[in-house]
Amino acid sequence: MLDIDLLRTFVAILETGSFTAASDVVRRTQSALSLQMKKLEEQVGHPLLRREPGGIKATAEGERLLIHAKRILRAHEEAILDFSGVSGNAGNLVLGISADYGQALLPRVVRVLARFYPKLSVEVVCGPSRDLYEMCTDGRVEIAFVGEGEGLGQSPVLHRERLVWATGGDVHNKDPLPLALLPAEDSNYRRWALDALDRVGRRHWIAYTCYSLAGLQAIVRAGYAVTVMAESALVTGIRELPDTENFPPLPLLEVRVTRCIAKDSLFLRNLEASLITQLSQDMGNHPTHP
Repeated sequence: MLDIDLLRTFVAILETGSFTAASDVVRRTQSALSLQMKKLEEQVGHPLLRREPGGIKATAEGERLLIHAKRILRAHEEAILDFSGVSGNAGNLVLGISADYGQALLPRVVRVLARFYPKLSVEVVCGPSRDLYEMCTDGRVEIAFVGEGEGLGQSPVLHRERLVWATGGDVHNKDPLPLALLPAEDSNYRRWALDALDRVGRRHWIAYTCYSLAGLQAIVRAGYAVTVMAESALVTGIRELPDTENFPPLPLLEVRVTRCIAKDSLFLRNLEASLITQLSQDMGNHPTHP
């Protein structure tokens, strides 16, 4: 007989790619996970995992077991839900999304949730993508929309948006150029902006560092600095600077969805699948997986 806890740990290791990350998911030490996998391999009579440069991978027998393990865990949870009387359309969800692109993406997400989960109570947590991914990993957020470059990036791209140079007056003509940016540890935007200006030899200095989009908007609108933001974050009093020799093009912002594995459930898996399907259709194309 295959133990449910062993199968859950086995799936967590392969989904996260390491014993370290999986230990956070199943709330056990790495040594305990190793003992569990040894016991599971003894039960099935085959090696199930192998170490590769990119992380822990399944052996051929492990791939076969993974298919069965996911089916068993899904059936186990369906049975619990069925006899507990819990409805998948009711309950609570902690949703993480950045204010940067949330102004364009969040209404689309809410539309999907209202249509398919009308009784769901949603708590929205805003923050930098890096913070949201960490919160989703440790269970503080259950579903997070994370900018490209943060997290595992296993789902399709569900939102694309231009990043633009933004000004609120004529400060963009100053030399050196004063900038208002997010902290270095929180923002790919900062790195992209500085790298772009360095490439064209535009002199610049970081006049303001701010932890919130609203703060950056206030500084730029007052005419004290130039910043980089998602196109949808432009508000009255702030305008886009056209791509020129002094303001070179910026990377396209791409956002993916990440589900909290630490709180893995049939409900969250179904909800994630609904979001991926509906938002992909909303984009008018069929995004490919990485």
